[in-house]
Amino acid sequence: MSEQRLESLKLSPWEAIKTQLRVLHALLLRESSLRMGPYKLGHLLVLTEVIWGTTVLGILHYLVGAAAPVGNSVVFYYFTGMFAYITYRVLHGRVSSALEANKALLSYPVIRPVDTMLARAGLESSLQLLAFLLFYSAFIMLGWANFPAHSVELLAAIAATVILGFGMGVTGMVLRNLWSPWRTVDNMISRILFFISGIFFSVEYLPPYIRDVLVWNPLVHAIEWVRYCIYPEYFTQILDREYLLAWGLIATIFGLGMERLIRPRLLER
Repeated sequence: MSEQRLESLKLSPWEAIKTQLRVLHALLLRESSLRMGPYKLGHLLVLTEVIWGTTVLGILHYLVGAAAPVGNSVVFYYFTGMFAYITYRVLHGRVSSALEANKALLSYPVIRPVDTMLARAGLESSLQLLAFLLFYSAFIMLGWANFPAHSVELLAAIAATVILGFGMGVTGMVLRNLWSPWRTVDNMISRILFFISGIFFSVEYLPPYIRDVLVWNPLVHAIEWVRYCIYPEYFTQILDREYLLAWGLIATIFGLGMERLIRPRLLER
């Protein structure tokens, strides 16, 4: 029964779509309940995740008396970088572990591994976007930030970051189920990315021999794109939108293709 899929139920295309939407809605509600916990405080903790690292970095920067690389608030500058990084990291981590966390649900023929990943991606991207809007509005009211210079393009930058996190998460899910040490390797890579993605410095102004290496990191372009859309005076020559999108789309296509190809093996593990 666990190997039977939606096709075996012989539903019409419209019925299949409605069934799929109901499955995703149910999974989304389940993920929301598990993510938030039984107490209302859980909702607050999830939404404030992006601000903790920002606050710590801002305090350290303030204590040494350094000015913000751009704008009039170093805390907000760090916030723009932390938002892109945490959006990627949370999506990557949650999607990578979706199969393990929902293994029992996959005994139902209408639920596929990709459904659990889509539900987690939808929930996490919504939470990060809500947190971004809330704290960005707070920064504006405090006079530490202005309205984005390119508001429509900012949505595209956030979407590209979400696609990158989802694609790398799907690929990570496949790899960690095929080769168990990948979980440790993946965690190490995520920690390294925190320091080399330009969260608390501008990659643009690094020495060329360092900058030319770091620009291979797609997360650098996600952070650069977000900052370019927010700051009217932000200068960047290293931003490559196509490179970021290519990483996200290729990782998504590769991950989903591998998941479909080895799905029986994944479900047996």
